Amino acid sequence: MAEKEKPIFDLILFDLEGTLVDFQWRLDEAVREILPILVASGIDIHRYRPSPDYADLFNTTRDLTRNWDTKKSIQLFEQLGAIYDKYDKDALSRWAPYPDTLPLLEKLAKAGFRMGVVSNCGAQAVKSVLARFNLEGFFEIILSRNDVSYIKPSPESLIVALEKLGVSPDRALFIGDSVNDILAANAIPMPSCFLSGGESRVTGEDGNMAAFRISSLFDLAHILVQ
Repeated sequence: MAEKEKPIFDLILFDLEGTLVDFQWRLDEAVREILPILVASGIDIHRYRPSPDYADLFNTTRDLTRNWDTKKSIQLFEQLGAIYDKYDKDALSRWAPYPDTLPLLEKLAKAGFRMGVVSNCGAQAVKSVLARFNLEGFFEIILSRNDVSYIKPSPESLIVALEKLGVSPDRALFIGDSVNDILAANAIPMPSCFLSGGESRVTGEDGNMAAFRISSLFDLAHILVQ
C-alpha cells in the first residue's frame, strides 16, 4: 500500500486584500494624501525612499519619530491612521472574496490545517470583511495594522502570529499578493507563496523571490500536500 501523502505545513497564514479578497486599495491616492501631513509635521520628505509606497511611509515614519516627544508622535500616527482607515473603508465598500476563497478554506479546514490572517489593513476593515462573507471562523488568529508597530514588509506581524500559535517558521506558509508580503516572510525566514493578480496587478511588481508561485488559491493543493 502506498504511503499516505503528508502535509508539509501545519499553519497557513494569508494576507487579506488581493489574497482572500480582491484588491481595491487606492495606493497612489493614499500616498498623495499622506505626504503633506508628514511635511507639515516637520519631517524631511527626502528621508523616505524615492516613490515610497504606503508601507514605506508608515514604517519609515515610525523610525523617524522614535525619539520624538511621545505625545507628538502619537498625534502624528493618529493623523496617519485616519487616512489609512479612510482608504480601508473605501476598499471595504468594494471588496469581494475570490470565487475559490471559501471552497479553499473549507477544504483546508477539513484537512486539519491551522489558518490565520496577517494584514496591513486596519482591524475594523479586516474584521468587517471577514464577517460579511462568513470567513472569520476559519482563522485561529487575525492580525491587522493596529496590532503591530511596523507593517509588512516588516516581519513583525508574521513573527507575532507564529509565536502566539506556537508554530515554527519552517512549518508555516504565508500566502500574499505583494512584494511586501514576500519580503516579510523571507525576513524571518519562512516559506512564502506569491499569488499573482492582486496588488501586483496595480504595481507591476513580481514576487519572484517567493518559494512558491500560484495564479489562483486552488493551486495551493499541490504545495500543501506532498
